[in-house]
Amino acid sequence: MRKINAAFAVLLAGIIIVLSLPLFTASLHASPSGTHVTFLQIGRGSYGGVSERRFVVVRSPEEWLELWAEINGNVLPIPPAPQVDFNRNAVAAVFQGLKRSGGYSIAVQGIFESGDRITVTVREDEPGPRNLVTMALSSPWHAVVFPHPGKPVRFTCVP
Repeated sequence: MRKINAAFAVLLAGIIIVLSLPLFTASLHASPSGTHVTFLQIGRGSYGGVSERRFVVVRSPEEWLELWAEINGNVLPIPPAPQVDFNRNAVAAVFQGLKRSGGYSIAVQGIFESGDRITVTVREDEPGPRNLVTMALSSPWHAVVFPHPGKPVRFTCVP
């Protein structure tokens, strides 16, 4: 009977530990504090024309058209740029830079407003050593539109 009770206690402790792992992990990778800002994806790709790692906030139509031409610098004819009302909105664009293969990605995960700034959280992924990937140069990018910030914008990478 004692062996059964001991085995049950070990099993119960294991279940409790396994169930509490997501809570522990979430606390390690907590989102920035602040109010969540709604955003909408306006472009994403794996083969953009921007070859360096860069995070950009675009606040005018002229800047947007210039950046769109750079993003699509390897495409002819250049597709029309997504329409953005810059009186109300801005664009956050993130670029992972030139990679030697496929399997890489970058994405805006969230946008948060706090008292003194806007924080754009960015997630970058890369292929593992055993992943099958395309053997072609890639340059992942992601662009989102969000309400025009009246505050400084900071980009931060999250795991």
